Amino acid sequence: MQDLLRKVSDSYKDFSSGQKKVGDLFFQEPIFLAFSSALEVGKRVNVSESTVIRWTQKLGYKGYAEFQQIVQRKLAQERIEKVEEEQPEPLADQSFLENLLDADISSIVKLKKSMDEDKLLYVVDRISQAKNICITGNFFDFGLIHWFSEWLNMSLGKAEMLMPDNSQSYSRLAKAAEGDLVIAFAFPRYTKQLDGLLRTAKGKGAEIIVLTDSIESPAVQYADASLIVTVTSNLNIDSYTAVHALLTSIMRFVYVKDHAKVRDNLAKVEAVYRENDIFY
Repeated sequence: MQDLLRKVSDSYKDFSSGQKKVGDLFFQEPIFLAFSSALEVGKRVNVSESTVIRWTQKLGYKGYAEFQQIVQRKLAQERIEKVEEEQPEPLADQSFLENLLDADISSIVKLKKSMDEDKLLYVVDRISQAKNICITGNFFDFGLIHWFSEWLNMSLGKAEMLMPDNSQSYSRLAKAAEGDLVIAFAFPRYTKQLDGLLRTAKGKGAEIIVLTDSIESPAVQYADASLIVTVTSNLNIDSYTAVHALLTSIMRFVYVKDHAKVRDNLAKVEAVYRENDIFY
């Protein structure tokens, strides 16, 4: 990222007054440019969309899309925390607890190495652009579904939770249309009910994103995009540590991309909490 900042700094003297405003914004909030359109950037600093595009061309890029992709990659690279890889076998001098925690650390390291950034950014963009969002999954995934749908609904005001074993889910999907997004959690054990729900959503023209543990997951056949993340198991107890890490990353990227909307919506929720004296 430093090389890109240096490049902008070196070219700054050649920018027009409007382009300097874009450059200043990039120095202050590079992540805003990474996830906002040229039009949104222009509005932020009171210049035209074409000024933003010409600014990227002056830096040597074909256009804003190419520049934005590079910024996204560099920021993603910087954001990844350096985690030491787990030893192939549990260490004899470690406690049972330490070895269990190392297994969870290992699952995050695996996620770091295997996650396709372009797919992740695509998912964030679809969440931002969707008219309505439905979150669903297998019944063992209820906790993930509830947590993620509640946060998205508080932040964007357009998400709801659907469970496959609930008849109301099918009546809701009867109203689904193009522009709607269904996010499905498909971790073991896989259920036939989830397949039926996704088949219905697909038939209605909704876009489907699947978070699952394997490309062999039955739900993948309905997916427009899928994110694969490992679920570890010790003593027949599944650990969703890596799944939570992935969801937290998605939530943070959504916050950045739609920061004004998310900030305002969360502020309204906090106001209601205060009015009702919810917390100590």
